[in-house]
Amino acid sequence: MADTVKAYVLMEIEIGKTDSVVEHIRSIPQATRIAITTGVYDIVVLLEVASLEELYDITVHHIHNTPGIKDTQTAVVEKMMTI
Repeated sequence: MADTVKAYVLMEIEIGKTDSVVEHIRSIPQATRIAITTGVYDIVVLLEVASLEELYDITVHHIHNTPGIKDTQTAVVEKMMTI
């Protein structure tokens, strides 16, 4: 997606709910990458959206309503660089 807003959503998941949360997140077309991680956050998702309003809609109405998610942090990408 060119000229899009990108954001990482870092999620803390309830024990035993990772698979069901991943399946729900996979149904969101704007979720372009999903990583299961170790540490404080259990799942990190990269969203690519057309606007901040769309990002708000997805995080508040879709991700925050997903059973099994305990907490989220959203980090909007200001600049993406290649190595």
